[in-house]
Amino acid sequence: MTTRPLAKDAAIDIVGRIETRGIDFIPDSERHSKPRDLAWVFFGTQITYGSIVLGALPVAFGLNWWHSFTAIVVGTILGSLAVAGMAIIGPRTGTNSTVSSGAFFGIRGRYVGSFITQVIDLGYFALVLWISTPPVLQGLHRLFGWPTTGPILTVALIIMAVITLGFGILGHATIVAYEKFTAVASMICLALLVYFVLIHWDPPEAAPKLMLGSFWATWAIAMTTQIANAISYAPFAGDYARYTPSASKPRALFGWSLLGMIAGCVIALTCGEIIGLGVQDANAVTSLMITNVPLALIVPILVIGLIGNVSNGGMVVYNGTLDLHAILWRMQRAQVGLIFGAVGLTVGYVGLVVFNLTDSILALCAIVTVLVTPWIMINIIGWVQHRGRFHAQDLQAFAHHRQGGRYWYRGGFNAAAVIAWVLGVGIGLLFTNTSLFVGPLANIAQGVDLSFISSALVASVLYLAIGKISRP
Repeated sequence: MTTRPLAKDAAIDIVGRIETRGIDFIPDSERHSKPRDLAWVFFGTQITYGSIVLGALPVAFGLNWWHSFTAIVVGTILGSLAVAGMAIIGPRTGTNSTVSSGAFFGIRGRYVGSFITQVIDLGYFALVLWISTPPVLQGLHRLFGWPTTGPILTVALIIMAVITLGFGILGHATIVAYEKFTAVASMICLALLVYFVLIHWDPPEAAPKLMLGSFWATWAIAMTTQIANAISYAPFAGDYARYTPSASKPRALFGWSLLGMIAGCVIALTCGEIIGLGVQDANAVTSLMITNVPLALIVPILVIGLIGNVSNGGMVVYNGTLDLHAILWRMQRAQVGLIFGAVGLTVGYVGLVVFNLTDSILALCAIVTVLVTPWIMINIIGWVQHRGRFHAQDLQAFAHHRQGGRYWYRGGFNAAAVIAWVLGVGIGLLFTNTSLFVGPLANIAQGVDLSFISSALVASVLYLAIGKISRP
């Protein structure tokens, strides 16, 4: 059962037109999506250059075909379970995941989710630009002899950012429709690339050494990167699930979301693994791929770059805009989108052009996993404790300029949830080993990455122990 707030006048959510809803409650009369649409959203967004790079990482770490594949599958399943778990909340609250988290963290405690999601969104928006722009320029260089560095790189970065920003601002209906197109078009292009690699197989003569020396430590870090890829979508499941009817069955929401994430990730990442195994240096998989493919396949490569970038980047912009809207809720969603786009472009430019931070992908994956996993666990546990029942009007209390209500807790914060999240993140960071940060317990298990497991367990146990005291 969901108690609904008064809805605004009928809003716009049509393909090709700017969606007028933001984080406000979506009435059932406007919820035109079905649970299976979630599968298309999560499937289509995986067919990108980013998936090729992430799928090739286990190979670059020194793992063989089978070990790389198992790391992809296990990591994808674990991360996708979190996505599916978060998808069941949106239809009951009628709003995005950040605002929905106010039921567990408190009306002001939702800022914890806003902080996490802005780190993810800005980081992954920059990552999309870093991964997608150089290969597109390399393809244009082979076709037309254009340069790949200097001012042209800056111009290409801006064009990519503007295109993805446009789709993100158009909003929900446009993104859902575009993901269905992407799922088909990009898969055809990706299949052509994989076929070329298979018939021109050119693996290195000697297998690379295991990155961390031992098998299990190397396999664990490879698996963690795949968890981070999938789980990074979990905080945004509500952005799309909120447009499904409130009476949608949790089983259907969970199942379709899980299917879309697992299928999209495993197919795309495995293609990346195959391409990584078939080139001399898996660390430079996209540049080697573009350098060696025949001219006839340059166009498919450019299609993946453009379509995939708009698909994945537009989704990141949309998610980031909604989560920033939870902070700047007095503004219109489109206005907030322009702010997010400007900041994201700045981060992307500084990272790619000024400092060339593309080697920080692993660090971003590790930090994202530690930040978001405890938050997700608290949300899912809270949903179970509340038995799927929410008072949507009280979740929107901040928009009505009032204090109090079912989710006010004490001062707008549920101290139990905030403490559980902080300690979960803190413990996870102790086990983190990245190029940006090395925790004091990073090597306690002979290099095996325990950050993900430890942060999830600590936050879950703490919230179960003390969260009931602070429930409304």
